Amino acid sequence: MAEGHLRESNIAEEQWSGRRFRWAENPEDGMWASIVVEVECRGGRWIVTRLDRNRERVPLSETGFRAL
Repeated sequence: MAEGHLRESNIAEEQWSGRRFRWAENPEDGMWASIVVEVECRGGRWIVTRLDRNRERVPLSETGFRAL
């Protein structure tokens, strides 16, 4: 998803390092009320820097994909 966003934005791969992105959702089923994942490009590799599974839902304004 992050790579797709960067490619659609015409950002060269050489400029990806240090870019961070977040995905948050409130699943309708399952054991968690919300899930948040953040990734960062480091040296050409995508690293998960945050993975939260919460008992409370995140506000709808914070759900979905976004650049940080």
